[in-house]
Amino acid sequence: MVNNKKYNKINLPLLKTHRVLAPRIGYMVTTVNNKGQVNAAVFSNLTSVSTDPERIIMGVYKPWDTIKNLRQTKEFVVNLPSRDLMEQVWICGDKHAGNPIPYGVNELEIAGLTAIPSEKVKPPRVKECYAHLECKMLWMKDVGNHYLILGEVLCGSFTKGYMDENYVIDVDKCLPLMEISWNRFTYAKGVMQTDNEKIKNKVKKALADMKIKVSKKLQAYEKKVEIDLLK
Repeated sequence: MVNNKKYNKINLPLLKTHRVLAPRIGYMVTTVNNKGQVNAAVFSNLTSVSTDPERIIMGVYKPWDTIKNLRQTKEFVVNLPSRDLMEQVWICGDKHAGNPIPYGVNELEIAGLTAIPSEKVKPPRVKECYAHLECKMLWMKDVGNHYLILGEVLCGSFTKGYMDENYVIDVDKCLPLMEISWNRFTYAKGVMQTDNEKIKNKVKKALADMKIKVSKKLQAYEKKVEIDLLK
């Protein structure tokens, strides 16, 4: 048994361990059912898993209406809300937030948000959000009390002025809303940038001191990263 006191560490209850993965961006996901009724829900269990093709993965609690709609229409839109939409996000948090809204009722209307048409899929985008990913579901897998959804991005869009010419978001303008746990949120503000040359020199010195040689393959990868950073 490890003596955690020695390292100033405390064990978490196992079913609370996911809470250390915070803060996480709160994504507003819109879906529709076969009748065209809109549902808006909020998830932080979502991330990119491939960039060519563009694919994302999303964890959805089994009882949620999002699952019902995905089974019917297999399409969804990921909308990115800013800090200013915290209350609206919590409304769309629906059952998780303790605000149960009946199936088929449009949470966007209750939250005072605006649905606008998507380009490639039936679920709408949320106008007030600063960016959107229109997706089709490729598969759904049972992973516990959640289903894992793999989605392929068919189209992406953003509000003019919120990304630069290289399609990097302006964090100070977007102020991405991030969930800590339950009804506690924070937001991203400010940008830090690494000194690449300083870090590379530090790594090279450490490897040299350890008498470790870098293969030509890794050297080529280093050059590729340099080129990508200049794009």
